[in-house]
Amino acid sequence: MTKNRKKKSPKRSNSNQSTTSATISDSPPSKKGIRQSLWSIYIITLFLGTLLISWHTLAPIDYGYSKAYQWLSIQTHINRYAPLNQFRKHFATTTTEEHERLFSEIVTSIQNSGEGLADISYTYNGQSIPLLHEAEVIHLQDVAVLIDNLYPVGLAMIALSVLLMFTIYRLRLPPPGIRQATAGLGVLLLTIALALLIVGPKDLFYWLHVQIFPEGHQWFFYYQESLMTTLMKAPDLFGLMAAFIGGWAILLYSLLLSASIYLQKKACS
Repeated sequence: MTKNRKKKSPKRSNSNQSTTSATISDSPPSKKGIRQSLWSIYIITLFLGTLLISWHTLAPIDYGYSKAYQWLSIQTHINRYAPLNQFRKHFATTTTEEHERLFSEIVTSIQNSGEGLADISYTYNGQSIPLLHEAEVIHLQDVAVLIDNLYPVGLAMIALSVLLMFTIYRLRLPPPGIRQATAGLGVLLLTIALALLIVGPKDLFYWLHVQIFPEGHQWFFYYQESLMTTLMKAPDLFGLMAAFIGGWAILLYSLLLSASIYLQKKACS
């Protein structure tokens, strides 16, 4: 009587195990990883693009200068410092309407590469008086150059965000939730806010001027030597303008991101 012998299953060789491991490690990134990467880049480029859109769309209303004029009591500020100006006289006799016109002309010139800055003027007894002296014109031309250099960057961010959204749509990549989508940007904005609180907005404003503008070009002006600074009640106006631009950008960003996520959810369903 013969007994049935159990066949022993052959053991896997180490070479087979290493081959399997290599196959796993060399596998392409998961769809989840691709989704997270593309959506993260899209969210950042979308926000940077909306900053340019916000800047450009607020220019026709002079970045809310008429409201800032009231809230910051700029008329009172002009009445106090304009008579003390060392270079220009009679600016205290100008009206609110003329102040708004002058600021609007500065905005228009900066948006057009600084053209016409030296021609901006106010009137006194029928006489035309240039608003800006040479150092002020040079500084505002530097600002115009900075804006001109930032425009291509903003346009590139807009183009990249559109391209990324098209890619995400074609790949049918499911969108993240709103909280997950905005977490990274929220951390970035919170970090900036903490930096402003720790360093101080005015000190940060001055530091940026030192880093950005050409050495030897005056950028700090006392009220007694600059009608430009007096007209703007700098730097107070710039803080309010930044709030207007940032607030409008965040609103646009929220609308565009929400629409993107909603439409992508529909496409993937």
